[in-house]
Amino acid sequence: MPALKLGGIRSNKSLWLILVIVVLIVASLPAYYYYNQYKQTQALLQNPKAPVNAEVKDLINKVGKLIELPSGETPTIATVSDVTKLAGQPFFALAKNGDKVLIYTQAKEAILFRESIDKIIQVAPVNIGSPTASGSASSLVSPTPAKVSVAIYNGTTTVGLAGTAETKITGSFSNVMVSGKADAKGSYAKTQVIDLSGNQAQMAAQIANLLGGSVSSSIPSGETKPNAQILVIVGSDFVK
Repeated sequence: MPALKLGGIRSNKSLWLILVIVVLIVASLPAYYYYNQYKQTQALLQNPKAPVNAEVKDLINKVGKLIELPSGETPTIATVSDVTKLAGQPFFALAKNGDKVLIYTQAKEAILFRESIDKIIQVAPVNIGSPTASGSASSLVSPTPAKVSVAIYNGTTTVGLAGTAETKITGSFSNVMVSGKADAKGSYAKTQVIDLSGNQAQMAAQIANLLGGSVSSSIPSGETKPNAQILVIVGSDFVK
């Protein structure tokens, strides 16, 4: 009989010990949860701009595939939040709410980008004020960007290549107007872009980058000079 009583006591102690352990585990779960939340919050506070930086980097990568971006600086990103407040500013004539503006303060250049259709809406030199705290672009003041006239010569035997180049150029730059298309007199292996006006070097470089070509300093011998600011001669290396 005494041995049976001792076993019963031991069984009760084991049961109580198990119950205590279960209670402690259950009680510790909320503490672990809040500790984990605390650690995540602390990590965010140590680098509060990490999500924003990732978003900016992604936006720059998208725009950089469409146009040659100024080097050596990271742009300020603004968002068009109320297009009605931008009335009268030609840079925003085609803007819609949600459009992004990449503002390069050193290069004094602004790029209006519509992420929903992956298209550059406007590019222009600007006088730049600081974006508002809400992130809107209402403080950006722009001069009237003039349309840049571009002539396109097909320097290959492929029919319709000048039209393909026109579609690509006008689809990427809203401030470009194609003034004419024709067949080049010569054949060209390389696509080249010539700034005929002498003051559209930046746009010529952007078009050359878009088409996979290069900028040339003068019109090739034998070619007729068109009535345009920029001449594009499409070569067989044209990137469609």
